[in-house]
Amino acid sequence: MINRLANSVAGSTHNYSNDSKNTHINSAVKDADSKYKSNTLPSGSDYHVSLSATQDDDYLKKFMDDIFFKAIPELVSFGYSGIYRVQSDNNEENRFQYGELTEKSDIDAFLAQKDRLSSDGQIRFSFIKPSKELLELSERLNDDELEKLAEVLTSAPRYNEYTNLISDHSEDIISTLSTLSDDLLSSSLDVMAHLVQQNKAHDRTPPFTPEGLLSEDGIESPLLRVEYGPFEDLGLRELNDYSSHLMQYVKLLDNNKMHDGQLLELNQHISQGDFATNAGIVDMAITIKPFEQDSFFAMLQEVDKSNSENIFAMLGQQTDKWAHTQYFMTEDQEFVVHHDEDTNESERRDLHKNVLEAYENKGLSWMNEVIELTFDTPAATHGDMWKQLLHDVENHPDGFIHSDSIDVWAENNIDTIKQNFVQQQIQKIYEFNLDLPVPYQLGELKYIEPEFEQVSAKSDVISNGE
Repeated sequence: MINRLANSVAGSTHNYSNDSKNTHINSAVKDADSKYKSNTLPSGSDYHVSLSATQDDDYLKKFMDDIFFKAIPELVSFGYSGIYRVQSDNNEENRFQYGELTEKSDIDAFLAQKDRLSSDGQIRFSFIKPSKELLELSERLNDDELEKLAEVLTSAPRYNEYTNLISDHSEDIISTLSTLSDDLLSSSLDVMAHLVQQNKAHDRTPPFTPEGLLSEDGIESPLLRVEYGPFEDLGLRELNDYSSHLMQYVKLLDNNKMHDGQLLELNQHISQGDFATNAGIVDMAITIKPFEQDSFFAMLQEVDKSNSENIFAMLGQQTDKWAHTQYFMTEDQEFVVHHDEDTNESERRDLHKNVLEAYENKGLSWMNEVIELTFDTPAATHGDMWKQLLHDVENHPDGFIHSDSIDVWAENNIDTIKQNFVQQQIQKIYEFNLDLPVPYQLGELKYIEPEFEQVSAKSDVISNGE
């Protein structure tokens, strides 16, 4: 089996043949193949030959232009493994290298696993570095599970802002899955494939765009866009957002906070949730303490996951970029877009603690009344809202004995909390603008209310003087 794919050292690159009729996939594979060259061969001793790749600016630009996305959207690791025959100067038997595998028996066994895959799966496996750990994991799986593994491993792009390279999380995922029992492994692969499919289908366009912000080409054209982090990294860092929910789940499997029975139960709930709901479920499962798990699972069992505005979907907004995006207008009727930083894990931990406290003390029906009135408020205000609400319930219980108590509380508190949030956002924009080499003349900024999407953005604003 090894000989059918082995190239001699005189060859230039591994020549992968595939029978797919998908021209986009074939094009992507050929394009990847043209970027990989054999290392310069040393002389006078035994040596291994492996593929190396340069990720120059032109190649990254082509990637950003969706070369790979046109074929298989997740193939961004740029790893392309081939088998090479390693010839010796000393008339010894030729040796082989395939990723980390050097034994013929292991390489043959790995190729046998690859042959179990569909044409699409085999292409995916060509972008995953062969290793003993991956081989042993693959041998534990049936054909359907192996297909899911190939998809999952090629659906987790990673941008390293320190090295400026694009790779993937495949080795981390393989290591985590290898530690699971057979039952949990099968269940977790189902969930991960489910999360991957949800990730593909998730609409990453802004849920709200003010009237007049888009150009004729449908592109946002604000006077100022405020984002935090090196400007040249922002587009590439979105790759990490693409796989963030999947990797949060892998983190959950890896942190050993839950035993197998709890994880199997959790997997059942995730299989029922939509994208936003699952984002909230997984994030809460990671941040809560062990003594809070009973309340967490009780709430998880009771929540109506078919309702797109359930408590977990609300919590899922904490890690949603667009839920932390606000729009403002300058005095000259120019737009400012502010992408605030996501709430950090400590802030989300406090929010989750308050939500569980509300569930334990007041119940889910009471919480649903709160959610109905606060779901569409800025995600960054949710922590303050739940904190203030529970404080008032504890210190002013008489104010929560009537059927309309939640409505009265919301009317008296939500606008104030939101106004404070708007002032903080505006202050951040002014500080960001002043740090620019040539600051803009912003003047008075007005906050555009996203719920008034059908009305002119220039009239539905909360104003603030500079």
